[in-house]
Amino acid sequence: MDSAEDRPSLVAAEEDKQHVPYSDAPSAVRAVLNRPWPSPALIPPDSPSGKYRTLVATAKDIGDPISPEEMAALEDKESDDANARFYKAMARTDVFMRNYIHEHGNLYMDENDGCMFDNSAQVEEIRCKCVTAEEMEAKIMKREVTRQETYLSELALASFNKRRKVKFELCETLLSNSFWHNRDSFVHLNFVAKRKDKKTLFFAEIEDCGQVGKEILQVRCCVPLDSLCEGGYHYYCVDPPGHGYRKSLDFTRCYACTEFLKHPADGSTYSGGHDQEDVSIV
Repeated sequence: MDSAEDRPSLVAAEEDKQHVPYSDAPSAVRAVLNRPWPSPALIPPDSPSGKYRTLVATAKDIGDPISPEEMAALEDKESDDANARFYKAMARTDVFMRNYIHEHGNLYMDENDGCMFDNSAQVEEIRCKCVTAEEMEAKIMKREVTRQETYLSELALASFNKRRKVKFELCETLLSNSFWHNRDSFVHLNFVAKRKDKKTLFFAEIEDCGQVGKEILQVRCCVPLDSLCEGGYHYYCVDPPGHGYRKSLDFTRCYACTEFLKHPADGSTYSGGHDQEDVSIV
């Protein structure tokens, strides 16, 4: 009869069966998602009239900042399936939180479990101002641009060039964002094009109409951003504007894109992204 030492441990067998967190995520993504977080700490108010806060983490508690190489591995690729894109989106949120803590030293949550961000840098990024093509190229991290993104930029630029004698040539696609808005599918793009060796930053909106007998992809807007432009409000919390046929509609801003993707200062130039509540990122 086998001794107890010879028999496999039931505890060890159970541990082997335990699910490894994010085991079906790509390895580079899993490495980010499995970085440990400290236990949150409740901070009492400084005065009787004050409010409780929860300390999420400090910079010394969360290890090294996420490296540029790690962040590059989190960018969506054309070959990614829905599962990989989902985990990459989760990891990018994790990266944002960690890098914010490293930049600001700590992160707190309020009594309603809302993160108490110092959003001054975000406000500055969104602010309506002039941004050159060279400034955008220097700011946006280089990544692998998909064939679809390049095609959409070329499609938009061809529409813009149609009535111009001296044509613009596409240099590179910088940013793109696909989203659903009121059951319509849109893509917003920033790309750089040049004419006579002068670079210009462009914004384009393309709608996927999906209609039989017509062009499926329609360029709704393609404009050079050579004057004022504004970032998107997707991650910026604002009160409902209170105008339009629904309170959540605001035709002056885009709520589908982040602050880094630049839009015309006149929000009526483009159609998608104006609803704070009914926007789904693809």
